Amino acid sequence: MSEPVGIEDIKVHLHLDPDDTTDDAYLTSLLLAARRAIEIKTGQTIVADEPSLAGADLEMAKHAIRLIVGTWFSSREHIASEATAPREIPGTLTWLIEPLMKWDDGE
Repeated sequence: MSEPVGIEDIKVHLHLDPDDTTDDAYLTSLLLAARRAIEIKTGQTIVADEPSLAGADLEMAKHAIRLIVGTWFSSREHIASEATAPREIPGTLTWLIEPLMKWDDGE
């Protein structure tokens, strides 16, 4: 399976010129990192032979990817000190990611 959010899609989300390829390699890297971050955080797979996220859950993950990439793209440098760095993910992403989390029921 290909990446769930492509370059064209993220450029629309970020209001970037679709014909400008200047940031394509960087955006591709951000898309991959955001997708993997969601997979690791949720314990679910998005890109795999048999992904565990599909349908509406995949749409939620795709929106989370767009938001993460948007944040990383607009804030390319580390801007918070260790003392002021957030300890939790922002509320918008929490609302998107937490329902997708795979919980260990002990079985």
